[in-house]
Amino acid sequence: MASGKVVFAVSVVLLVVGLVVGILLGHYVTAPAAGGNKPPSGSSEPTVPKSYQDAVRKPDSSISGRLINGINPDKIRDNLEYLSAKSHVAGSAVSLEQAKWIRDSWLEQGLDKAELTNYNVLLSYPPEKNDSQQNRIELLTSSGGAVEFTTQLREPPLDPDTDTPVGDPDILAPFNAYSGSGEIEGDLVYVNYGRVEDFHKLERELNISVIGKICIARYGKIFRGTKAAFAEKSGCLGLILYSDPLDYTVAGEPVYPDGIYLPGTGTQRGTLMSGTGDPLTPGYPAIDSAYRTPINETNLPNIPVHPIGYNDAAHFLGIMGGEETSADWAGSISNVTYRYGPGFNATNQDKKVAMRIFTENRMANAYNTIGTIRGSVEPDRYVIIGNHRDAWGYGAVDPSSGTACMMEISRIFGSFVKDGWRPRRTIMFASWGAEEYGLIGSNEWVEEYIQKLGGRAVAYLNVDTAVIGTYILGAFGTPNLHKTIYQAAQKIPDPNPEGTRMTVYDTWKERDFFGNTIDGNPTVGDLGSGSDYASFLQLAGISAIDLRYTFDRISTPIPAFYPLYHSVYETFTLVDRYLDPGFKYHKAMSQLMGEIARNLAESILLPMDVGVYAEYVKGYYESLRQGNIGQRLTQEGISLADMQDAVNELSEAANAFVRRVDAADRTDVLQVRMLNDQMHRFERAFVDPQGLPGRPFVRHIVFAPSSRDAYSNDKFPGIVDTMFDIDKNPDPEKWNHVKKQLSVAIFTIKSAASVLLEVA
Repeated sequence: MASGKVVFAVSVVLLVVGLVVGILLGHYVTAPAAGGNKPPSGSSEPTVPKSYQDAVRKPDSSISGRLINGINPDKIRDNLEYLSAKSHVAGSAVSLEQAKWIRDSWLEQGLDKAELTNYNVLLSYPPEKNDSQQNRIELLTSSGGAVEFTTQLREPPLDPDTDTPVGDPDILAPFNAYSGSGEIEGDLVYVNYGRVEDFHKLERELNISVIGKICIARYGKIFRGTKAAFAEKSGCLGLILYSDPLDYTVAGEPVYPDGIYLPGTGTQRGTLMSGTGDPLTPGYPAIDSAYRTPINETNLPNIPVHPIGYNDAAHFLGIMGGEETSADWAGSISNVTYRYGPGFNATNQDKKVAMRIFTENRMANAYNTIGTIRGSVEPDRYVIIGNHRDAWGYGAVDPSSGTACMMEISRIFGSFVKDGWRPRRTIMFASWGAEEYGLIGSNEWVEEYIQKLGGRAVAYLNVDTAVIGTYILGAFGTPNLHKTIYQAAQKIPDPNPEGTRMTVYDTWKERDFFGNTIDGNPTVGDLGSGSDYASFLQLAGISAIDLRYTFDRISTPIPAFYPLYHSVYETFTLVDRYLDPGFKYHKAMSQLMGEIARNLAESILLPMDVGVYAEYVKGYYESLRQGNIGQRLTQEGISLADMQDAVNELSEAANAFVRRVDAADRTDVLQVRMLNDQMHRFERAFVDPQGLPGRPFVRHIVFAPSSRDAYSNDKFPGIVDTMFDIDKNPDPEKWNHVKKQLSVAIFTIKSAASVLLEVA
């Protein structure tokens, strides 16, 4: 009996202790965490922290429609009118004035933060208007003789509404940035587009030497800086660039100011720097503490280079000597028979050409303006929308059409913030300085913050020349963002609907220049260089897109980017009167870019399809294997079997990853974060820190701007570059370079596959 009483007493004590412990545990479990919500009175449910509620919250379904419907074309027009009212070349007082206007506008619109960042960089300028020495090309009666003709120093005013092209003191004379300076005389040789194959034809087929000659080339086909590099390497004393009417006009169509085509007085400015970023601080940001390379150790041109219009070019090409060119070398200047040279015809055989070039390189400030809307759930994940601000003149198309759109997108998002909305992820807006000189502002910013951006940037969305035509959307981007572009385009009303073409996507699909893809979507092009996405993709491995509206390149087959490109006639009148009256296409571009940004910033799981990316990598590999390079590798006994295995491995990993994304529990915040990190870091895996051969700051192994032309794009560029070296110099040892680049590509593809594997 005594032992039973003891057992009973012990049981009672344990019961009491259990009740007390339970009450205490219940108190701590149900007590709200710091910043959490208190449970409703009488509720026994545990409180869910607000951070968790936000993390699993579905995006506000109304924001997309409000964004699309809220874009106002009149405000875009107002933006453009201000931005293109004055010339705003990089490093100028007007460019700084506009940088501050953008900053102040963003703060007024409701962005959380907006600030200027400055980099002191090497820029290039022609002589001031009042200098006695002006850049020019002269026709001399003989060597050292009298001046018979001089090219125009500045374009005459043609704007139907104002005479600002001649009256604006901020307009710079035509020049090519970073040209060598000097005064030279010599015989003239016509080198077509100045491509490597053009110089080869002259030297190897026609036995015409350009060594010690002044060369003249028409703009087009390849980057102007590449033309200058080829000319210098070939031995030219100097290079004259001109815009041929074959490439910048259409027969029977009016030229500016009566239309959109280039008049004979129009002159294309532009940089000659082959590379990206400040030429004095390669690989590092141009901050105060930076070491600056001596200018004589840079790869800037040494020979004088100067642009002229086709009216001036006619005075030289019209009296050329030598054989008549082949048909593919002939342009369309009136009353000119195109000849190779060297020198002039019998009547003018003693005449010479003189180049008087006084372009100067000097230090100047390049200002970026950065605006931020802080994300509510993942403030450390950035969706970045950017466009450069600087222009060679008024820049109504390049870049101000894009800036005008970006400012309207930021206005809409800012209004949502004022109403209490916040995106899941941070949205950043960027206005870059000194893009025209070589993507300098964006490149220096990426270099300065590359460690932070490498871990945090989700994607970079570029809108530069937003509208150069009104026929079709031109889209370029990394393959993982293709579906995101399609989804947004299907939501945007077509600016000019007709029949079944009701959305931007409908018209894009119907008018696709290349034919729809296998799955029935319109083509999205690959990214080369030529705008600010390059540094994000090539240095940091950040997925990117670039969008613009363009003209009908089939029925209007001019090879120019657009006819008035980089000329002083790229005015507000051009856009307002001819390109996009009513700004309907600027509105559509703003809607499209804004919706893509919203989707990337708001979706719980990032809309980035690695499965599509793997399909494209496989397609790039098949093209390589089946093409000339693959055949030559096989002939050399170099196997592609390991590369085939790597591509298959990537496809398997990508498909398995897509299945995991489809099956993911969107309320499991850790799983969501893990999958999103794998998606946005996937692009990083294709970046080799050593860079491509001879191009340490071009690092993407799958695609990169061509080493022969920065505007075009190569797939597996390391392999392509080393094969090109063999073509130039068939040294058997160079095959080892090809083998190395093949091994790098294989390793990189396998590394990308490993990023997608399920975390052990």
